[in-house]
Amino acid sequence: MHHSLFERLPSEILWHIFLFASPKERSIARQVSRRLRTLCSHPAFWQSVDLTHHKTLWSLNELQRILSPHLDHIRSVNIQNVRDESVRYLLNNCPNMEELTVRRWKTLSDHALQLDRDHVKLRLFCLHGDDTPYTAIDANALARLILRLPSLQILAMVAHAHIHIPTLLKSVQKKPPQALRSITLPIYHHEQQYDGVAMSSLYGEQLLGACPKLEHVFFVPNMGLYYHGDNKLSPLLVHHRRILIN
Repeated sequence: MHHSLFERLPSEILWHIFLFASPKERSIARQVSRRLRTLCSHPAFWQSVDLTHHKTLWSLNELQRILSPHLDHIRSVNIQNVRDESVRYLLNNCPNMEELTVRRWKTLSDHALQLDRDHVKLRLFCLHGDDTPYTAIDANALARLILRLPSLQILAMVAHAHIHIPTLLKSVQKKPPQALRSITLPIYHHEQQYDGVAMSSLYGEQLLGACPKLEHVFFVPNMGLYYHGDNKLSPLLVHHRRILIN
């Protein structure tokens, strides 16, 4: 059988080459030969998956084609240009994933956060969309997600959206998240007020009171979909748990 010069390279050199390859490139290389299939399937290549170099929206079929052989090995994912189905696929099919960061989307709604079962490993979930359109995720959907993520420590949602804090509070007060340490939520900005209450007072205190390990509460003042500024969103620390040292 003919072997290309590329495949005759020592394993150490091939390993070094594929360290710099994207997940999509490794997925393609797996189809070339048995040797490359074995090499590019090594769990070390799939523990931390960077999917941020894709220029167009990810389709579900493409994500499945790249990730499905390696789902059990994935520990963290950083992805951009997604739809609801992409986020939902990652949440429901990567059982050992501990960190998920999502950047940029065309549309993102409550459907993205629908979990079929509890995800017991996820510790960090971040949605960063300050240069994307409005995000149609509400407080009820976010509360259901939190309840499905018992190990969640950091939840950050920096997006053009509006999370109604009293609605979220009702859910977390009924079943407090036991691991949550930091939460960042988008709200509408109106003269530093929220439902007539200063952002730095009541709701921050109530969130701290409801979540036993929560240390930091950030609100993201949101100018709304039609704001014509630079469209950048800046989280504002509104409350933190005081740590007393005897």
